[in-house]
Amino acid sequence: MKADVFRRRVRGAACLLPAAALLAGCEPGAEGGYARIAYRDDPEVPRAAHPDPPAVTPGTTVGAAAARIVATNLPQGVTQAMVDEGQDQFGTVCSACHGQGGTGSQAGPALNDGQWINITGQYPEIVAIINNGVADPKQFPGIMPPKGGGSFDDQQVAAIAAYVYALSHQGGA
Repeated sequence: MKADVFRRRVRGAACLLPAAALLAGCEPGAEGGYARIAYRDDPEVPRAAHPDPPAVTPGTTVGAAAARIVATNLPQGVTQAMVDEGQDQFGTVCSACHGQGGTGSQAGPALNDGQWINITGQYPEIVAIINNGVADPKQFPGIMPPKGGGSFDDQQVAAIAAYVYALSHQGGA
């Protein structure tokens, strides 16, 4: 019985010898082995040295407080609360093409002035154009998909339209 145990141990050691020979060549400094990689220990950087960036509220520009517009001459059924909600929603998708605050960009027209390209700028038209998009724009290279490509419900579309109406009608009817 002792002979069986001895043979198993010898066989086990014989299996380990080739592996040990292979590993011997990988020892740091061994001929044909890999050079030792020195790992550095970086000191822990205090959290205050790299603070988180400020949170950006939809509808605002980075670094600025949410400047709410005071809507005047709103159409019947449109409220300041809708304008405020629309400003938040506008900042999520619409501002990508129309710019923060509706200032316009190369992708979409300005909405903060009284000039309209595809409609006359009345509230029901704004709701319709948001819902339907602009398949054949007159001055800009790309189309506006329905709801600007967002997944807005009817209440959110009405709020965005209220905000756009207020942007374009500031100081007048």
